[in-house]
Parts: sequence; C-alpha cells; structure tokens
Amino acid sequence: MTRKQNRQIPSTSLFPFFTERVEHPYFGYMLAGAYFVVLAAINLKYHIVGDYGVETDFFWSYVPQAKHILEGKFIIEDFHGPLYPIILALVGLVTKDFFHAGVLLATFAAATTLFFVFELFKRFFRADTALIAALIVGANSTFAQYTYSAGTDMLFNAFVTGGAFFLFLDEDRSWKTLCISALLFALGYLTRYNGIFVLLGVPAAIVIGNHWRLDRNERWKTAAIFAGLFLVMIAPWGIYCWIEKGSFFFNRNYLNIAYEMFAKGRMGWDQYWSVESQKFTSLAQVIFTDPGLFISTIAANVADHLVNDLDKLLGWHVAVFSVVGLVLSFKQRPGARFLGFGILSVAFFGVLLLVFYGERFSMFLLPFYIALALQALAHPSLARMRLWSRIQVGALIAMGLVVWTGSKSYSFNKDNIRSGPREMIAIADWCDKNLDNSERGKDIFARKPHIAYYLRMQMQGFPYVNTYPELVAAMKTQKPSYLYFSLMEAAMRPQFQNLLDPRNAPKGLQPVTFTAYPPAVLYKVQLDSLQ
Repeated sequence: MTRKQNRQIPSTSLFPFFTERVEHPYFGYMLAGAYFVVLAAINLKYHIVGDYGVETDFFWSYVPQAKHILEGKFIIEDFHGPLYPIILALVGLVTKDFFHAGVLLATFAAATTLFFVFELFKRFFRADTALIAALIVGANSTFAQYTYSAGTDMLFNAFVTGGAFFLFLDEDRSWKTLCISALLFALGYLTRYNGIFVLLGVPAAIVIGNHWRLDRNERWKTAAIFAGLFLVMIAPWGIYCWIEKGSFFFNRNYLNIAYEMFAKGRMGWDQYWSVESQKFTSLAQVIFTDPGLFISTIAANVADHLVNDLDKLLGWHVAVFSVVGLVLSFKQRPGARFLGFGILSVAFFGVLLLVFYGERFSMFLLPFYIALALQALAHPSLARMRLWSRIQVGALIAMGLVVWTGSKSYSFNKDNIRSGPREMIAIADWCDKNLDNSERGKDIFARKPHIAYYLRMQMQGFPYVNTYPELVAAMKTQKPSYLYFSLMEAAMRPQFQNLLDPRNAPKGLQPVTFTAYPPAVLYKVQLDSLQ
C-alpha cells in the first residue's frame, strides 16, 4: 500500500476547504522556498553585525575553526562536534565572508526544518493542519530569531527534525529510510552533542510507539540496528577523538552541568568560567561531588524548563491549547506515529534538564508542543461548532494563533535583528581606511571576539583582573598590540569604566579611534610606556 493510502487521517480537519491545494506533492518545497527567499532578504539587509548573545560562540569558536579547516587542520573543540565549522567553511568559500555565510546557513536550515515539519505533520494529521503547524513554527519568535543568528542551533534543528521525518515516514519498516534517519540524527550529533538523546529516544519510540506494527522481537531488533547504525556513522569522529583525547565521546559539556549545579545564581558568568570551572575535570566528578544536588537540580529543572518552554518558547496563547492537547492524549491514545514522536521529544527534553535553560536549546520541541495544541483544536467537540456552516471554531482559533504568534515575533525581532554592536562597524570601517595592512593578524584584548573578526586580528580575552595595575601586568605578559573597550567590557569590568573616555587615556594606551554613542574605544598598546 502507498504512503498516501496508509496515512493516519483523523475524522476532523481544521481547513477542509483547501486540503486539495496543500496536498500537492511539491507544496512543502514551495513553502520552504518562499520562507527562505523572504527571510534571506530580510536577514541579510538588517542583521549586519553579530550580537553579544549566541553569536559570541560564532566569532569565538566557529569562525576560527572554519579557517583552520580551510587550512587542512581539524581542531577538536570542547563543546561541540566538527560539522558546523566544516559546512561554514564551505559556504564561506562562496560568500567570501563567514558572517554572511552563517546567516545564510541559518536561514536555509530554518527553511529546511519548516519543510520537514510540514511533511511530518502531514503524516500525523492532514496537509491542511500541517500547514497551520508550519505557519506557527515559522512565525514563532525564537524560531524566527535563529533564522538570522549565526550558530549551530538551526542546523542542528534541521538535522534532527529531518531524522524524525524519515523515522516516521513509512507505514511499514523500511531499512532505507531507517538508515537515512540514523544518518541525519548522526549529523545532528556531530553538530551539537546533545544529539546523543537519540540513542535512548529513537529505540524507545520504536519499541513503545511501534508505528511499524512489529512484534516484540522485531521491535527490539530494529531498535538495536538503529543504535548500531548511529554509532557506526559517528565512529570516524569518535575514533579520532579517542586517538587525540582518549575518549570516543570526548567533550567538556560537563562544565555547563557544573555551572547549573554549583554556579547559577551564586556567582557571575566570568568568575565561573575564569576561575571555578577549572576545578572540574569530568562528568563523574560533577555528579559525585554532590549526588543529592545533582538529582535535586534535575528534578527542579523539570518544572522550570517546562514552564519556560510554555511561556518563553511557545507563548501562553498557544501553550494553553498544548496543555489541553496533552490531557486529551492521556484520555484518547494518539496514533502510533505521534506517540513515537512524543517519546522522542520527551527524551530530548530529558537531556536538556542537565543544563541551564535557553529557548534556543528547546527549538526541536516546538513541533511537538504545537501538535498537542492542534490536537485540541481539531477535537470533535470543536469540530461540531461552525460558523457559516463550513468554518470550524477551531480553525478560526488556529488562524488567530498564527496571527498572534507572528505579531509577537515581529515585535521582538524587528529590534533584535539590529541589536548587534554596530559601533564595531564604524571602527572597522575607519581601520580599513587608515590602518596599515601589517596591523592585521595582531593580538587584541577584548571581552567579546567580534572586534577581532571585524579588524582581522587575533582575539585575546580581556583578563579577569580587579585593578588597573593587574591589567597592566597582564598586558606586559601577554603583549597584545591593541585593547578594545566598549559598554560590554564596562558592564563586565566596571572598575575600568574610565577607559570609555579616550580623553583620559592612561599612559601606554594610545586611542586609535572611537565612537561616542554608544561609547567604544580602540587603543594601541605601547608596552614600553605602560604604567
């Protein structure tokens, strides 16, 4: 039997009057293509400089790694896999600029994710309901933000959503689609290490959800084969890590777990990463330093992360229907595919409990939360309530959610997309016109790595020191050629706020150029004159 004949289609549909239009086999491609074209034009026009949030990692880690890759060197980074810098390097060869490459990559990954969401929801519900789900996902504030934020978030989202799509694509077990699913999930893991959730989530979805209607032995066999495929596909990188670092699953994300347990709310971010983080050397040490605190932290994070997901990620205007849909799912067993997707989502939610909350980490959960909401809106009790004989009340509410979500997203992103430190562009433009090319590649002290990227210099972190004599000592030891001081440095090192005023420059720091609003100063470090 064909996939179309065998799909689970509920008796009710939110928009039966245009089901045939969105049933077109190429509609998903057209939807994703339109999303990419529109968002790429907007993102490239307005997001001209990386922000001080997630894009710090982009300039600090991903760009230098991409440069190393183009030189034939593979660096084993502490917190993520190698795939994003590899793809960034390849796209950068075309764009000739890594930042534009990162923005385009995020936008393309978002459009790809939207395609998979639409096609996946066609298997859960119907094409018309899948369209509503895709529109809510695409309009979501967090999702829209990470269409232009250069980083691993949206690429990871595309891979794992694609893995879920192929996992639930066929009515009957297909080894071909199982292999494709394992490959996409493996690529997700090689992008972000929290992709390890699939080693538990996918086998559990196969065994418990049983959307292929296999007997018990076949379910366990299929689950084991998937796990084996996944491990084989990540093995080349794992073996390389084993040879170079002594661990197949090498990473230092246990430091993020330690922050969640021992530092959050107790000390500043800089103090933890500059001082306290050095005390931890393994996940086992983090856990067994205080096992009771480890367990209680995870337990407390269940409610904390869930409430934050419903509030910050989803928005309560959608979340109330998601909660209703969850209650209904307990009363009326969902289809096997949707149950399997729910199990996969719960496994992902569980992995996130280990670290501090961030909406971007939870983006893979958006489709599941929205699917719950649509289950509530497509409930037969709402289906019987119609306006003008054809339009369901649930359909009107769903369209209202699309509009409301889009309105909230626009209000947030119209400012956020421009939120990067544009003063850097002014300073970089001045330096392009006035600094000799011999200055490129020299070291610069700064709190964030952005300025080093725009000036084509080498980043050295602004030292974690308390007094100006200590800063002078650090400069004499590390010998940077430049020092950059802006509102970001002043916020994290308030004891040096006087450096925002180039008129009062200390001896040995020569102002090169500056901006008045917001204040930012580029200093030339004269080591022989420092006092």
